[in-house]
Parts: sequence; structure tokens; C-alpha cells
Amino acid sequence: MTTFVLVHGMWHGGWAWERVASLLEADGHPCVAVTLPGKDRAPGDPTFRGHCDHLTGVLTGIDGDVVLVGHSYSGALLTEVGAAPNVRAMVYVSAFCLEPGESVASVNDAEAGSEAGKDDIRQVGDYLVIDPDTARNAFYHDCAPEDAAYAVERLTPEHAGTRVAVVSRAAWRTVPSHFVVCTLDRACTPEVQRMMAARTHSWSELEASHSPMLSMPDAVARTIVKFAGEHVA
Repeated sequence: MTTFVLVHGMWHGGWAWERVASLLEADGHPCVAVTLPGKDRAPGDPTFRGHCDHLTGVLTGIDGDVVLVGHSYSGALLTEVGAAPNVRAMVYVSAFCLEPGESVASVNDAEAGSEAGKDDIRQVGDYLVIDPDTARNAFYHDCAPEDAAYAVERLTPEHAGTRVAVVSRAAWRTVPSHFVVCTLDRACTPEVQRMMAARTHSWSELEASHSPMLSMPDAVARTIVKFAGEHVA
């Protein structure tokens, strides 16, 4: 049995995948919605290295094949540790499919247009925070107002090091990978996404904001299942 492991982006938690996970599970696909360590979120090391170790531990604890799905920042985690022995395929949902030596910051800040870039977030001590109105406009502009409000209320600070951490591996070179480009995205521009999508040689597009898990979970679930079906026996 193949397990779908769903990993969230910066400031979010496993809750961001609830709708997609429910759809996948209703279709008979076991899911694990990971909540990464962080302030006001889950115990453990909140740094990029800590997140990589946490995800590696999750993968090690799963019997059987895994399809690894990442949103936004967690694409860097997929890139770094996604070549685990039981990972058969990966899906990047507006996620950072990086080359060794790149970071989320180096890619997202290289092109103008992001509404969640370095000038749109604040550092408080060792953590980055994003203001509610900024998050609402950058992440959830095509979501129902109540869904956007629910998400904004659950955002938590993210360790500053996660955004600038440099990856040392590129798991997508050896693990079959698909990229979902969100064409209405204001956080990671479609142009930047298409550049990264070309690396995977397999991509599709959704007319969605940065958070299609909330605004169109059916389409996200179908995309994941379709790609998994092509690469997992």
C-alpha cells in the first residue's frame, strides 16, 4: 500500500492539507499530513536541518512505498531528503524545486513580483512572521473568506534560517517528480514556478492562488493520484 506524505509550507502546519488528505483517504489512499517543528507548532528543531531530519524520520517510520508531496517551502525538503529508499514519486505544489546551492530566498527574491518576499515579511528575534493582511493577499486570494480567515489565524512564526538554507542535493534528479504550477500565485510567481517546473520534465497548471490545497483540493488530489498511478506499481 502506498502512503501519501503531505508536507506544508512556511508558517503553516499539517492542517493545510486536511481537505486533500480527506479526499485521498476517501479514495483509499493512506495519508500522513506532516507538521514540521516550529514555534507554537510542534516540538523539535525548527531549523531547515531539523525539518529535514523530522521528515526523514517520518519516511523511515512508514512501511511500504511513499508518494511525497510538498507545498511551497517544503519543496526544499523534498529536494534535500526525497531520495529516501521508499519514496517512489514526488509532487511539488508551487514548491521550491531547487538546484544544489540554491535556497528559497535566492530563487524567490531573484525575480520581482512576489508578495511574500523579503520585503513583505518581518524578522522578530530568530523568527520570521507574516502579517495577516499580507498573508491573506499573497496566499489565499481565491479562497472563500471564511477559509482565508481560518488559515490566517493558524499561521505560526518560522525560523529565519529556513528561508536562506541552501540545499545540497537534488532528489528530483532521480525520483520521478511532477510540478503543479499555480497560475494566479502571488507568493511565488508563475514565471519562477515554470522555471523550476522545467527541471522536473513533468508539470501541470492550476488556475489557483498559492494555496490550491484550500481553494481547489479536488484538483490537487486528482493530480497527485494521477501522477502516483503512473509511477507506483
